[in-house]
Amino acid sequence: MNIIEQLEQSTAFIKKARPSYGPILDFYQQVFLAQEKSKDDISLPAICMEPDLLNIKMKNEMPLIDQSEFLIDMPVAEQLFEHLCDIASDFAPQLSSNARILKKAANNHTFSLQTLFLAILNNQDSALHDLSKLLNIQEREIVFFGYASIAPSIRICSEHLAQSLSDKPDLKKGYCPICGNLPDFAFFDKDGKRFLKCCFCAHEWLTIRMGCIFCKNKDKENQQYFFSNEEKEYRVNLCDNCHKYIKAVDLRQMNRPFYPKLEQVSTLHLDIKAIEQGYANSGSCTNDVSL
Repeated sequence: MNIIEQLEQSTAFIKKARPSYGPILDFYQQVFLAQEKSKDDISLPAICMEPDLLNIKMKNEMPLIDQSEFLIDMPVAEQLFEHLCDIASDFAPQLSSNARILKKAANNHTFSLQTLFLAILNNQDSALHDLSKLLNIQEREIVFFGYASIAPSIRICSEHLAQSLSDKPDLKKGYCPICGNLPDFAFFDKDGKRFLKCCFCAHEWLTIRMGCIFCKNKDKENQQYFFSNEEKEYRVNLCDNCHKYIKAVDLRQMNRPFYPKLEQVSTLHLDIKAIEQGYANSGSCTNDVSL
């Protein structure tokens, strides 16, 4: 089964199981489908790590690159940006008006898409704030469309870099070994090993089986979790030491295709419950936007 079939089958299953997520899933299915298809058009040189530099990075438990070093196929990202605006116009009523404004402003060169993309890569908050004021659109919405447009390029770079780690020992850290960002999701594989997914480059890596991935606390009295008997494949790990949480999928309890980003946006009810209990997720969620 290819990745697009996984996405389509997973979406159909979740919509049937949780009809209230129908509008959200209709939108995100189209977003993720557009991103997957755009990867075929991307042309980027592989980011190669010099052996000596790689050894230094591994010895000091450092990420391979800084977030700002990811390469972007600008023409493909710009084309995807326009396509995502069209998708929002058709599938996301609360985003449709601003999506049309963004598309028109980009086509009229009111702002530079390249500047937006680089501002996201370089965490240039002031530039994003200025763009928000210029267009009179919430910054988080602008970041959503911008990040979603460059995400396929970032993912391809991440996949190239992951090859450098294939024969290296797993560091099992709570931050991404590729770019150093925090995870926004976790999953347990069929063998019960816990993996994390990077909130920025979507790299997946093996981490510690027990304890908090954020503060490394392993005191059982500080570690909690909750789950629902109706959704046994999901659980939320809570840490009373740092008051952070992370959602997880247990693939041993799942008998359907698994598409990580879809699971993330179709479990917002778990985020709400954790936040209501006073916990926060340190991993930024760039795919999350209110519809």
